[in-house]
Amino acid sequence: MNFSTMLLLFTFSVFMVVSSIHCQTIDLVPGNFAPDEPSICFNPCTVKLGDKECKTICLNKTYKDGSCIGFGIPTSLKYCCCTK
Repeated sequence: MNFSTMLLLFTFSVFMVVSSIHCQTIDLVPGNFAPDEPSICFNPCTVKLGDKECKTICLNKTYKDGSCIGFGIPTSLKYCCCTK
């Protein structure tokens, strides 16, 4: 194998690993959700992105509801979470 083929295979392998991590269906942010209530969390909530904006984003993405939910003990980080 020459160098360019090895480089191409290495690049392809890296892309496969990154895409498999990115496309996981398991929520990577821990939370206290009921098992029958699927949800997705993203964007950290800020002064500009509060509950109202979060709900608007979730409704535009065809979810039923959305709000900023705190994670951690104490709840130091809040994320916009949408429920189906």
